Amino acid sequence: MKTYHSYLIFTLLFITIGQAGASVPLGGNRKGNGGSYDMYGCMQSNDYYVVNFAAYQLDPSQAKDSKSLPVAECIDLPMTGKTQISIDLLDLDVRKKPVALKILREDGQTVAELPMAIVKQGVLSTTVDFKTSGKYLAVLTVDDTDLHTLPEVSALHIPLTVALVTEPSGGQNSLLILFIIGIIVAGSAYFVPRLLKPQPIESMH
Repeated sequence: MKTYHSYLIFTLLFITIGQAGASVPLGGNRKGNGGSYDMYGCMQSNDYYVVNFAAYQLDPSQAKDSKSLPVAECIDLPMTGKTQISIDLLDLDVRKKPVALKILREDGQTVAELPMAIVKQGVLSTTVDFKTSGKYLAVLTVDDTDLHTLPEVSALHIPLTVALVTEPSGGQNSLLILFIIGIIVAGSAYFVPRLLKPQPIESMH
């Protein structure tokens, strides 16, 4: 019974640490949610689809003949102005189905739109001129007859902010996760040896 109890403790501990560690950015050159750089990039998903979002903005102060490429921003865009939006369709079956894209202002006005079309290369791309700062919404709609669901229901909504001050959350979340992992490891170092220690058998009178 003690062996089973010990195995259960180690299994739960391993799962807990594994889940916490999976959320820690592992390094990379792509901006993810919260503005931090991680290996997953700016992945956006709902119950039906998953994509990788990227927005490229040219800095007006940068020389026009500069050969350096702009940084791929995630959903928090630092500036207004012309922006190249790129959406990589990660679901391979979606690349065989008609898709459409709309960029909406907070008041619902359309600022850019791509009509329904099959994107065989798997990447939607359009230029948007964000004239004012504020909140926007990118809506990806798929004409997916396999789902038996209205495209408006299964559509992927990606909230965007343009030239708004946002608090960086990636680094703080990483520190919090590492702190939790430290507590788990310290707790296991203290309690597990005591749980595994054989208990003295009381003498029978």
